[in-house]
Amino acid sequence: MKKFKLAVIIIIMTLGFIKNSPAQTQSSGLYLTYSDFVNHKLSYGSDGSQKNKIVLHDFFEGSNVTLISNGKKQTFAKSEIFGYRENNRDYRFQNNKSYEIVDTEGFYLYKNDKLVQGSKGLKPVSTAYFSTKANAEILQLTQQNIDKAFASNYKFRNMVQEEFKTDNDLNQYDNALNKYQIKELFIESSK
Repeated sequence: MKKFKLAVIIIIMTLGFIKNSPAQTQSSGLYLTYSDFVNHKLSYGSDGSQKNKIVLHDFFEGSNVTLISNGKKQTFAKSEIFGYRENNRDYRFQNNKSYEIVDTEGFYLYKNDKLVQGSKGLKPVSTAYFSTKANAEILQLTQQNIDKAFASNYKFRNMVQEEFKTDNDLNQYDNALNKYQIKELFIESSK
């Protein structure tokens, strides 16, 4: 029994060291350019050995972002940087708003959460967006915007119209395939 308890303690301690090892920590920081984002190179940030704090100044869609690293503050105009990485997630800026990049296969899918008035106070609501490339304009995910953005991909536009009856249906996720249904259609239309 004592050997069993000792083995459990050793396993727990080992897992604790693995969890806190530098290889397991998450990086955070800023992507100055589209090229930095594509190459997964944080222009300002950390490798996870130190903690960065990113302040977005989102109140009234502020135009700056502040990075606090090693006790130093640096402020950047959102219009002059591509985006940032925080909590193992990538975000992109457009018009002083940040959009979480949720899928990059074929074309980019984003989401933006905002607080809206509900029956019992404010509640977060997520809105889906897309862009044809990482550095292209971010548009709300609607059938009309899909038609405009993919005007030359007739097959994809028809598949989207047949599959999705409303704009809200466009961001459905297929748990079995681990992918967004609209991405499945895009891949199928490219064959």
